[in-house]
Amino acid sequence: MTSIVRRRIALSIVAVLAVAPGLCLADPSAAAAQEIDLLIQRVASMTTWTFVRNGAESKSDEAARHLRDKYEYFRKEIHTAEDFIRLCGTRSEMSKRPYLVKTGSTVRPSADVLAEELRHIRKPRQ
Repeated sequence: MTSIVRRRIALSIVAVLAVAPGLCLADPSAAAAQEIDLLIQRVASMTTWTFVRNGAESKSDEAARHLRDKYEYFRKEIHTAEDFIRLCGTRSEMSKRPYLVKTGSTVRPSADVLAEELRHIRKPRQ
């Protein structure tokens, strides 16, 4: 094998490796994106809920805005609604403290609440 051929092969390998990480990253499918949008809409509509992030309480519309912002940030890593919940709706990236949802006198992890809401979204209409 000549040095020119080896050089071309090496450059081809470098080019493929440079592009490969981008090939693995993709936005969620249309179906997953729709579920995620519905989840965010459901959060926004839950006006009797209080969302707790890093000890600070917020209303449902503020929580929905925060989820949408995180969704945009993590979009390339999200393939399913479960990915969205795990990456965006579970905990603070800065403090690692879990997000909570208060409903009346009950306080639950937001991951549980969002998973329950996802089940409602996926439940076949009867």
